[in-house]
Amino acid sequence: MRLRIIGWLVVAAVTPAGTAAAQTAPGSHAFFSGTLDLAHTFGGDGEPEVNRLIRGDNPFDNVRLRLFADVVVHERWTVFSQILIDPSSSMGLESFLRSYLRFDVFNKEKADLSLQAGVVPTPFGAYSPRAYSDRNPLVSDPLMYHYFTTLRSNQIPANNADLLRHRGQGQAADFTGFAGGGSPIKFNGMPMIYDPCWDVGVQALGSAGRLEYVVAVSQGTLSAPRFKGGDNNHGKQVSGRLAFVPYAGVVIGASYARGPYLDSALQPNLPAGTPVDDFHQEIYGFDAEYGVRHLALYAELASNRWQSPKISDGQGHRQDLKTLGSYVEGRYTLRPGLFAALRYDRIGFGDIDDGTGTGRKVPWNYDVSLWEYGIGYYLTDRIIGKLVRQDYRSKGESGSQHFFAAQVSASF
Repeated sequence: MRLRIIGWLVVAAVTPAGTAAAQTAPGSHAFFSGTLDLAHTFGGDGEPEVNRLIRGDNPFDNVRLRLFADVVVHERWTVFSQILIDPSSSMGLESFLRSYLRFDVFNKEKADLSLQAGVVPTPFGAYSPRAYSDRNPLVSDPLMYHYFTTLRSNQIPANNADLLRHRGQGQAADFTGFAGGGSPIKFNGMPMIYDPCWDVGVQALGSAGRLEYVVAVSQGTLSAPRFKGGDNNHGKQVSGRLAFVPYAGVVIGASYARGPYLDSALQPNLPAGTPVDDFHQEIYGFDAEYGVRHLALYAELASNRWQSPKISDGQGHRQDLKTLGSYVEGRYTLRPGLFAALRYDRIGFGDIDDGTGTGRKVPWNYDVSLWEYGIGYYLTDRIIGKLVRQDYRSKGESGSQHFFAAQVSASF
């Protein structure tokens, strides 16, 4: 099976760009494309586990193939589908399938509206459209879109001390589990936002003059999307983003999401009369984009809180678990085809009582930060070569971890 997949990847790599172009000729109702990423890491301390995602895949994996198929069913109906193939993944291909149906309600000169349903794009922040290798000037994603905290949706800490004992163990390889009850299965913690997995839901999106908007209702939450469908509780998440474009090259956006995140299986572990749907993830976000001549700048800030049943402020009152994530990214064109890029991002965790009765407060997880920077060159208009360095630091570890990586991204 692996040889068959590798053979498919090789065929995709050598497919002439004209083949995809021919499939998008006028009158065609199906549009096919894709990206093939080849990467190699080297030097430094080795690649840190922070880059590993839920399904075992990684943006720095040696081979990653993403295929797109857009099918126009009717002049107003289109099915958008994409799938990621990564031989390093520990889960089946079906878990990587994203597919949704769009209906164009109207499209006027100064306003438009569309409805989408299925496994829909992340309706929060501004990063999701830039997450693909042919649009991302670097290799990894910002921490706030994938970094695993120690909190879980299917298991709860017994108290503050239980949560603090597990600081820094959010990655699946390290997590040992809480004493407060829940699933015994070894699994990773939740991120603030998990863009690599989209959620099942419905969306309304469009524009009106200089305003752009998206409003969504989904099965899961930003931190625990239900990408395979089904539901783990009786609630739904409501989310959306509003963006203002004052003039070309400038975008200012604000996002919001709120929904219950705990699994219904945890109900026996909660106090009588307290449903799991009472505990929400709530997150506010702000983003900005500025582009002028050879420079493009992006920035995002997100303030997030999880309501947790057994975390208290030391006075017997329930306390929320808060995180603050942010990043700044820049790209500068040095000469035609050659660019330099840099991103700094960070997640800080709010303080809680340490559970010792002394009134001492400490962050409920270790703060983390990451630098990634490098250069890229367009070998052709469809092939980009990148050379980057990543530096990762966690306050729970001494020193920092760094490594280098080379990536070639080919679009077809």
